[in-house]
Amino acid sequence: MRELSEIARLEEKYFSDAWSEKSLEETFDYDVNHLLMEKRDGRVVGYIIYSDVQGEAELLRIAVDKAYRRRGIGADLMESMLEELTDSGAERISLEVRAHNIAAVKLYKKYGFVDIFVRENYYHNPEDDALIFQKIF
Repeated sequence: MRELSEIARLEEKYFSDAWSEKSLEETFDYDVNHLLMEKRDGRVVGYIIYSDVQGEAELLRIAVDKAYRRRGIGADLMESMLEELTDSGAERISLEVRAHNIAAVKLYKKYGFVDIFVRENYYHNPEDDALIFQKIF
């Protein structure tokens, strides 16, 4: 899938623990993992990757190219994912996020996610706590 190389490039730009194209390919070897993308001008400008296993979902990755932020792309991706999860009968979804990623925290709270746990000093490069969020359907 050509889009995976574009997603890998976005990963490299925005994540200190970027997933390679190979790891992305391996992620989708499992039918429990799902990808939603937003394209503009023929290229991927945003994506969301999530898993859905027997009613338990996890948001694994979400990113929007900086040049396309504040245009509702992240919100559209979240809404599409939540709709798919509702349709599949998911009972809950969880995620982890850097405590200092204020934009992401605001997005998750907007969609009803609740902060349920803190993993102190979980992230490195730069060091940060991980906030664990959950949403019950």
